[in-house]
Amino acid sequence: MSGNLLNKARRDSKKYVTKGGFQENIILETINGLVRIETTGFVSKHWINYDTDGSAVNSKNAHICLDEEQLVLLNYPVRNSQNEVHLYNHRVFTNDSSGVEKSYVIKEWFPDETLGLIVCILSDYESN
Repeated sequence: MSGNLLNKARRDSKKYVTKGGFQENIILETINGLVRIETTGFVSKHWINYDTDGSAVNSKNAHICLDEEQLVLLNYPVRNSQNEVHLYNHRVFTNDSSGVEKSYVIKEWFPDETLGLIVCILSDYESN
């Protein structure tokens, strides 16, 4: 019975991230630029962060949440040779609330291997 409930939770979580009405279009690109896909996911950008003492500071906090299965279906390389999720410095393009496309790089990622989702912490992309 619990397997059925867990499978339902997986389906529901992926649905909300990819097509539940709160999703945004996201373009992902590998470091070398050879693979570029368009997918959907949650996008969040706000200006509340916390310093090491726990005090609120006014700094950008941007992240996305993606469905790993969707990335795999689009032939996007998610895992490294040790079969661990590894997305360091992959580029992310998405529009902010004003409709302006912003570009970021993934600096940290937190895979939820129970639900199959990946939260990625973004940093501004600085071109050379």
